[in-house]
Amino acid sequence: MPGTSELIRARRRQSLRRNLTAYAFLAPALAMFVLFLAWPVVMLFIQSFQTGGVMGPAKFVGLANWRQIFSDDLVRQTIFNTLFYAAMAIPAVFIIAMVLALCLNAIRIGQTPIKTILYFPTLQPILIAALMFTFVLHQDFGILNILMRAITGEPVNFLGNASLAMPTIAMVEVWKGAGFWTMLFLAGIQGLPRDLFHAAELDGAGPLRRFFELTLPLLKPTFFFSVVFATIVNLQVFDSVFVLTDGGPANATATTAWYIYRSLFSFNEPGYGATLSFILVLVVLALTIVQSFWFREK
Repeated sequence: MPGTSELIRARRRQSLRRNLTAYAFLAPALAMFVLFLAWPVVMLFIQSFQTGGVMGPAKFVGLANWRQIFSDDLVRQTIFNTLFYAAMAIPAVFIIAMVLALCLNAIRIGQTPIKTILYFPTLQPILIAALMFTFVLHQDFGILNILMRAITGEPVNFLGNASLAMPTIAMVEVWKGAGFWTMLFLAGIQGLPRDLFHAAELDGAGPLRRFFELTLPLLKPTFFFSVVFATIVNLQVFDSVFVLTDGGPANATATTAWYIYRSLFSFNEPGYGATLSFILVLVVLALTIVQSFWFREK
Protein backbone atom coordinates (compact mmCIF):
# COMPACT_ATOMS: atom_id res chain seq x y z
CA MET A 1 0.00 0.00 0.00
CA PRO A 2 1.28 3.53 -0.83
CA GLY A 3 0.55 4.83 2.65
CA THR A 4 2.40 1.97 4.31
CA SER A 5 5.52 2.33 2.14
CA GLU A 6 5.59 6.09 2.79
CA LEU A 7 5.34 5.44 6.53
CA ILE A 8 8.23 2.97 6.36
CA ARG A 9 10.39 5.48 4.47
CA ALA A 10 9.57 8.19 7.02
CA ARG A 11 10.56 5.90 9.89
CA ARG A 12 13.80 5.03 8.12
CA ARG A 13 14.65 8.72 7.65
CA GLN A 14 13.87 9.39 11.31
CA SER A 15 16.04 6.46 12.39
CA LEU A 16 18.87 7.65 10.13
CA ARG A 17 18.72 11.17 11.60
CA ARG A 18 18.75 9.72 15.11
CA ASN A 19 21.75 7.53 14.28
CA LEU A 20 23.63 10.41 12.65
CA THR A 21 23.10 12.52 15.77
CA ALA A 22 24.45 9.72 17.94
CA TYR A 23 27.46 9.24 15.65
CA ALA A 24 28.14 12.99 15.74
CA PHE A 25 28.33 12.89 19.53
CA LEU A 26 30.52 9.78 19.43
CA ALA A 27 32.90 11.13 16.79
CA PRO A 28 35.11 13.25 19.13
CA ALA A 29 35.54 10.40 21.60
CA LEU A 30 36.24 7.96 18.76
CA ALA A 31 38.80 10.35 17.26
CA MET A 32 40.55 10.69 20.64
CA PHE A 33 40.58 6.90 21.01
CA VAL A 34 42.12 6.40 17.57
CA LEU A 35 44.69 9.20 17.89
CA PHE A 36 45.86 8.58 21.45
CA LEU A 37 45.22 4.86 22.03
CA ALA A 38 44.70 2.73 18.93
CA TRP A 39 47.22 4.44 16.63
CA PRO A 40 50.09 4.48 19.20
CA VAL A 41 49.55 0.75 19.82
CA VAL A 42 49.67 0.08 16.07
CA MET A 43 52.87 2.13 15.82
CA LEU A 44 54.41 0.17 18.70
CA PHE A 45 53.65 -3.05 16.87
CA ILE A 46 55.24 -1.72 13.66
CA GLN A 47 58.32 -0.44 15.52
CA SER A 48 58.77 -3.80 17.23
CA PHE A 49 60.05 -5.08 13.86
CA GLN A 50 62.53 -2.23 13.49
CA THR A 51 65.76 -0.99 15.04
CA GLY A 52 67.83 2.17 14.93
CA GLY A 53 68.72 5.16 17.09
CA VAL A 54 66.06 7.31 18.72
CA MET A 55 66.76 10.11 16.23
CA GLY A 56 68.20 7.94 13.45
CA PRO A 57 66.56 6.12 10.54
CA ALA A 58 64.58 2.97 11.23
CA LYS A 59 65.74 -0.36 9.86
CA PHE A 60 63.57 -3.45 9.43
CA VAL A 61 64.95 -6.39 11.44
CA GLY A 62 62.03 -8.83 11.30
CA LEU A 63 61.56 -10.87 14.47
CA ALA A 64 64.96 -10.03 15.95
CA ASN A 65 63.51 -7.92 18.79
CA TRP A 66 60.96 -10.59 19.65
CA ARG A 67 63.60 -13.34 19.69
CA GLN A 68 65.78 -11.19 21.92
CA ILE A 69 62.93 -10.63 24.37
CA PHE A 70 62.19 -14.33 24.73
CA SER A 71 65.87 -15.00 25.44
CA ASP A 72 66.39 -11.99 27.74
CA ASP A 73 66.49 -13.01 31.41
CA LEU A 74 65.97 -9.41 32.51
CA VAL A 75 62.62 -9.28 30.71
CA ARG A 76 61.36 -12.25 32.70
CA GLN A 77 62.64 -10.70 35.91
CA THR A 78 61.03 -7.33 35.22
CA ILE A 79 57.68 -8.99 34.47
CA PHE A 80 57.92 -10.98 37.70
CA ASN A 81 58.92 -7.87 39.67
CA THR A 82 56.05 -5.86 38.19
CA LEU A 83 53.46 -8.54 38.99
CA PHE A 84 54.97 -9.03 42.46
CA TYR A 85 54.73 -5.31 43.12
CA ALA A 86 51.11 -5.15 41.90
CA ALA A 87 50.19 -8.19 44.01
CA MET A 88 51.47 -6.35 47.09
CA ALA A 89 50.35 -2.80 46.38
CA ILE A 90 46.79 -3.32 45.12
CA PRO A 91 45.41 -5.48 47.99
CA ALA A 92 47.27 -3.39 50.59
CA VAL A 93 45.95 -0.05 49.37
CA PHE A 94 42.41 -1.42 48.97
CA ILE A 95 42.31 -2.88 52.50
CA ILE A 96 43.73 0.29 54.06
CA ALA A 97 41.42 2.52 52.01
CA MET A 98 38.33 0.46 52.87
CA VAL A 99 39.12 0.54 56.61
CA LEU A 100 39.67 4.30 56.46
CA ALA A 101 36.47 4.79 54.44
CA LEU A 102 34.41 2.80 56.96
CA CYS A 103 35.92 4.76 59.85
CA LEU A 104 35.25 8.07 58.11
CA ASN A 105 31.69 7.04 57.34
CA ALA A 106 31.11 6.42 61.05
CA ILE A 107 32.36 9.91 61.96
CA ARG A 108 29.69 12.59 62.03
CA ILE A 109 31.74 15.60 63.20
CA GLY A 110 35.11 16.72 61.82
CA GLN A 111 35.03 14.52 58.72
CA THR A 112 36.18 17.25 56.30
CA PRO A 113 39.60 18.04 57.88
CA ILE A 114 40.35 14.33 58.22
CA LYS A 115 39.54 13.78 54.55
CA THR A 116 41.81 16.69 53.63
CA ILE A 117 44.71 15.21 55.59
CA LEU A 118 44.19 11.75 54.10
CA TYR A 119 43.96 13.07 50.55
CA PHE A 120 47.00 15.35 50.82
CA PRO A 121 49.59 12.64 49.85
CA THR A 122 47.65 11.96 46.65
CA LEU A 123 48.21 15.56 45.57
CA GLN A 124 51.98 15.22 45.86
CA PRO A 125 53.82 14.47 42.60
CA ILE A 126 55.31 10.99 42.83
CA LEU A 127 58.80 12.35 42.18
CA ILE A 128 58.56 14.66 45.19
CA ALA A 129 57.10 11.87 47.33
CA ALA A 130 59.88 9.50 46.27
CA LEU A 131 62.57 12.10 47.01
CA MET A 132 61.03 12.66 50.43
CA PHE A 133 61.16 8.95 51.16
CA THR A 134 64.84 8.77 50.18
CA PHE A 135 65.48 10.90 53.27
CA VAL A 136 62.95 9.07 55.44
CA LEU A 137 64.44 5.65 54.57
CA HIS A 138 68.13 6.58 54.33
CA GLN A 139 70.27 3.99 56.11
CA ASP A 140 72.44 6.53 57.94
CA PHE A 141 70.30 9.59 58.71
CA GLY A 142 66.75 8.59 57.74
CA ILE A 143 64.02 9.24 60.31
CA LEU A 144 62.80 5.66 60.16
CA ASN A 145 66.28 4.27 60.73
CA ILE A 146 66.84 6.61 63.67
CA LEU A 147 63.82 4.95 65.26
CA MET A 148 65.06 1.49 64.25
CA ARG A 149 68.41 2.17 65.93
CA ALA A 150 66.65 3.28 69.09
CA ILE A 151 64.53 0.11 69.14
CA THR A 152 66.83 -2.61 67.78
CA GLY A 153 70.25 -0.97 67.78
CA GLU A 154 70.71 -1.72 64.06
CA PRO A 155 69.66 0.26 60.97
CA VAL A 156 67.72 -1.38 58.16
CA ASN A 157 68.78 -0.87 54.56
CA PHE A 158 65.27 -0.66 53.15
CA LEU A 159 66.30 0.34 49.63
CA GLY A 160 69.62 -1.53 49.43
CA ASN A 161 68.31 -4.93 50.53
CA ALA A 162 67.06 -7.02 47.60
CA SER A 163 64.31 -8.64 49.68
CA LEU A 164 63.06 -5.34 51.16
CA ALA A 165 63.42 -2.90 48.26
CA MET A 166 60.27 -3.84 46.32
CA PRO A 167 58.00 -4.03 49.41
CA THR A 168 59.38 -0.61 50.38
CA ILE A 169 58.47 0.84 46.98
CA ALA A 170 55.01 -0.71 47.32
CA MET A 171 54.70 0.96 50.74
CA VAL A 172 55.55 4.36 49.22
CA GLU A 173 52.95 3.92 46.48
CA VAL A 174 50.33 2.76 49.02
CA TRP A 175 51.03 5.84 51.15
CA LYS A 176 50.51 8.05 48.12
CA GLY A 177 47.41 6.32 46.74
CA ALA A 178 45.48 5.42 49.90
CA GLY A 179 43.78 8.81 50.09
CA PHE A 180 42.39 8.59 46.56
CA TRP A 181 40.92 5.13 47.06
CA THR A 182 39.58 6.12 50.49
CA MET A 183 37.60 8.98 48.95
CA LEU A 184 36.34 6.70 46.17
CA PHE A 185 35.18 3.98 48.58
CA LEU A 186 33.69 6.57 50.95
CA ALA A 187 31.64 8.06 48.12
CA GLY A 188 30.43 4.58 47.21
CA ILE A 189 29.51 3.73 50.81
CA GLN A 190 27.66 7.00 51.37
CA GLY A 191 25.68 6.40 48.18
CA LEU A 192 24.29 3.06 49.37
CA PRO A 193 20.61 2.89 50.45
CA ARG A 194 20.52 3.33 54.23
CA ASP A 195 17.15 1.55 54.57
CA LEU A 196 18.78 -1.82 53.87
CA PHE A 197 21.32 -1.30 56.65
CA HIS A 198 18.68 -0.16 59.14
CA ALA A 199 16.57 -3.22 58.31
CA ALA A 200 19.57 -5.54 58.69
CA GLU A 201 20.44 -3.92 62.02
CA LEU A 202 16.88 -4.44 63.25
CA ASP A 203 17.15 -8.10 62.21
CA GLY A 204 20.18 -8.48 64.47
CA ALA A 205 22.96 -8.36 61.84
CA GLY A 206 26.23 -7.17 63.34
CA PRO A 207 28.72 -4.78 61.71
CA LEU A 208 30.79 -7.57 60.12
CA ARG A 209 27.74 -9.31 58.69
CA ARG A 210 26.37 -6.04 57.32
CA PHE A 211 29.76 -5.31 55.74
CA PHE A 212 30.19 -8.68 54.01
CA GLU A 213 26.54 -9.24 53.06
CA LEU A 214 25.49 -5.69 52.16
CA THR A 215 28.36 -3.23 51.77
CA LEU A 216 30.70 -5.36 49.67
CA PRO A 217 28.05 -6.75 47.26
CA LEU A 218 26.51 -3.30 46.76
CA LEU A 219 29.94 -1.79 46.06
CA LYS A 220 30.59 -4.23 43.21
CA PRO A 221 30.55 -1.54 40.45
CA THR A 222 32.98 0.59 42.45
CA PHE A 223 35.25 -2.39 43.05
CA PHE A 224 35.22 -3.34 39.39
CA PHE A 225 36.37 0.12 38.33
CA SER A 226 38.91 0.23 41.17
CA VAL A 227 40.50 -3.14 40.41
CA VAL A 228 40.76 -2.49 36.68
CA PHE A 229 42.10 1.04 37.09
CA ALA A 230 44.55 0.06 39.85
CA THR A 231 45.84 -2.85 37.76
CA ILE A 232 46.48 -0.61 34.76
CA VAL A 233 48.26 2.01 36.90
CA ASN A 234 50.34 -0.36 39.00
CA LEU A 235 51.60 -2.42 36.07
CA GLN A 236 53.15 0.80 34.76
CA VAL A 237 55.00 1.72 37.98
CA PHE A 238 58.11 3.70 37.11
CA ASP A 239 58.67 7.01 38.92
CA SER A 240 59.23 5.65 42.42
CA VAL A 241 61.49 2.89 41.08
CA PHE A 242 63.50 5.38 39.03
CA VAL A 243 64.02 7.81 41.93
CA LEU A 244 64.41 5.44 44.88
CA THR A 245 66.40 2.51 43.49
CA ASP A 246 66.84 2.89 39.71
CA GLY A 247 66.02 -0.81 39.37
CA GLY A 248 68.48 -1.99 42.02
CA PRO A 249 69.78 -3.63 44.01
CA ALA A 250 70.74 -6.36 41.54
CA ASN A 251 67.61 -5.62 39.43
CA ALA A 252 65.38 -6.53 42.38
CA THR A 253 63.12 -3.55 41.67
CA ALA A 254 63.52 -3.43 37.88
CA THR A 255 60.01 -3.18 36.43
CA THR A 256 58.82 -3.45 32.86
CA ALA A 257 58.24 0.31 32.56
CA TRP A 258 61.73 0.96 33.95
CA TYR A 259 63.26 -1.44 31.41
CA ILE A 260 61.35 0.26 28.59
CA TYR A 261 62.80 3.61 29.66
CA ARG A 262 66.31 2.18 29.86
CA SER A 263 65.97 0.54 26.44
CA LEU A 264 64.91 3.83 24.87
CA PHE A 265 67.21 6.35 26.54
CA SER A 266 70.13 4.43 28.04
CA PHE A 267 70.65 1.51 25.66
CA ASN A 268 69.48 3.44 22.54
CA GLU A 269 67.26 0.54 21.41
CA PRO A 270 63.88 2.09 20.50
CA GLY A 271 62.77 -1.02 18.61
CA TYR A 272 63.40 -3.19 21.65
CA GLY A 273 61.65 -0.65 23.88
CA ALA A 274 58.67 -0.59 21.51
CA THR A 275 58.46 -4.38 21.66
CA LEU A 276 58.49 -4.31 25.46
CA SER A 277 55.83 -1.58 25.43
CA PHE A 278 53.60 -3.61 23.11
CA ILE A 279 53.93 -6.65 25.37
CA LEU A 280 53.02 -4.52 28.40
CA VAL A 281 49.91 -3.26 26.56
CA LEU A 282 48.90 -6.86 25.80
CA VAL A 283 49.42 -7.93 29.44
CA VAL A 284 47.33 -5.02 30.74
CA LEU A 285 44.60 -5.69 28.17
CA ALA A 286 44.52 -9.42 28.97
CA LEU A 287 44.28 -8.82 32.72
CA THR A 288 41.54 -6.24 32.20
CA ILE A 289 39.50 -8.70 30.11
CA VAL A 290 39.98 -11.49 32.67
CA GLN A 291 38.90 -9.17 35.49
CA SER A 292 35.84 -8.08 33.50
CA PHE A 293 34.67 -11.67 33.00
CA TRP A 294 35.45 -12.56 36.61
CA PHE A 295 33.37 -9.66 37.98
CA ARG A 296 30.57 -10.44 35.53
CA GLU A 297 30.38 -14.04 36.77
CA LYS A 298 30.46 -12.89 40.39
